[in-house]
Amino acid sequence: MKIKVFILILLILPFKLYAVDKNPSEFDTPTQETRFSEITKVLRCVVCQNQSVADSNAELAQDVRNLVRNQILEGQTDQQITDFLVERYGDFVLYDPPLQPKTYVLWLGPLVLLLIALISLIYFIRRHAVTTATPDSLTEEERNKIKHVLGE
Repeated sequence: MKIKVFILILLILPFKLYAVDKNPSEFDTPTQETRFSEITKVLRCVVCQNQSVADSNAELAQDVRNLVRNQILEGQTDQQITDFLVERYGDFVLYDPPLQPKTYVLWLGPLVLLLIALISLIYFIRRHAVTTATPDSLTEEERNKIKHVLGE
């Protein structure tokens, strides 16, 4: 029984799921198809957030793919298409948003958090070293207390 389950798992694991375009249409030229592929790979699915529009199965991703396809067929440039989508969905739709005042947190946030973590780590290591340090030598009073406690 265990072997059958193991074999079944091994057979299922290699299969990957890809987004299926529900409304495929042929482009006039291979260049348009290449542009479509490149544009949809650099756009983030607003619903899925960790997938590109090309890889997402969400309905919104399908709508964005349809928008991109239609705009390519209408003769829009890549910049015009991305500008339209940024205007509609915001900078979050881009995997590589531009460095602007409203995206400073997005770009600088990880660096600030890393610096805070390093400063905290250094502080706690130094504090631990100070609080656990043993004195170089004991005073006579401390030696007498130790002898008393040990019963000598």
